[in-house]
Amino acid sequence: MTGALSILVGGVSAVAVAWISRPRLAKQGEEVEAAEPRQDLTTIAGIAAVVAQQGEKVREQDSRISELEAGRAHDGRVIAALRRYVLALRSALQEAGAETPEPVSDDVHLIGR
Repeated sequence: MTGALSILVGGVSAVAVAWISRPRLAKQGEEVEAAEPRQDLTTIAGIAAVVAQQGEKVREQDSRISELEAGRAHDGRVIAALRRYVLALRSALQEAGAETPEPVSDDVHLIGR
């Protein structure tokens, strides 16, 4: 009886481990990443390979961060140029005696008159 019970418990445990370890599908909207192959961390060459891969990933991320920062700086220059242009237009309208429109109430805090 105990033999059958241990076989049953062993089988249930094996099924549970297999179910927990199964590959999962990505939820909708998530990217599916390829599973990375197992790394050999038992040898110096294996460790060096992992360090090289991680260094490459860091360089890629640093490059992406630099691109985003450059884009942000460009956007800041564009916004500053547009603000100067709007101020020049406002000044020209006021000099011509025309009334300048007030900003929408939701935008007043963003415009900073």
